[in-house]
Amino acid sequence: MLTVGHILKKERLSQNLTLKDAEANTRIRERYLNAVETEDWSQFSSRVYIAGIIKSYASYLDIDPEKAMAYFRRDYDKKEKMTFKKRLPSLQILPETHKLLIIILGCIFVLFASYFAFQFKQFLSPPEITIITPQGQVFRNVQKITITGKTARESTVRIYNEELFPDEAGIFEYDFPLRKGKNTLTIEVVGPNGKKNSLSKEYILE
Repeated sequence: MLTVGHILKKERLSQNLTLKDAEANTRIRERYLNAVETEDWSQFSSRVYIAGIIKSYASYLDIDPEKAMAYFRRDYDKKEKMTFKKRLPSLQILPETHKLLIIILGCIFVLFASYFAFQFKQFLSPPEITIITPQGQVFRNVQKITITGKTARESTVRIYNEELFPDEAGIFEYDFPLRKGKNTLTIEVVGPNGKKNSLSKEYILE
């Protein structure tokens, strides 16, 4: 039975491409490409992240991304249908511990409510973008600089129509060519919640 990993790997091999070639052109780390081809989904933290990589990898190999996603959904959904049942033994609460238990449960409820309120706020917020390097903005005798940035995990980064996928720490890199004078770099990020953010910065080549 054809699977998304089999289709992607077969097309890559038919084009005489190595995983290193694919990594260089897609900017997706080799281990993630290999995980997709072998369908080792345990290497990924979410389904959204897997989908983003499959679409970009399929487009690079001239495969219809929606066709690739159809195969992925078919196989992945089967795994998600597994259900787990667990019977909990009944608990007998002694009268003298009843009040203490209520206090403890109340504290737990407050902690969970605070945590979910924070997570909800994070969910509604656009992803932050930070440029780690380079620190300076004026350069001499260079043709390009390597931009290292950080954003939310599982975000999609777009720079001049090129998609980048941050690593587990949210770190991404981009080689930015410089021309004489001012050069404007614009980074656009779409978070896992669908919220968008952008950052522009000027670099000067003297």
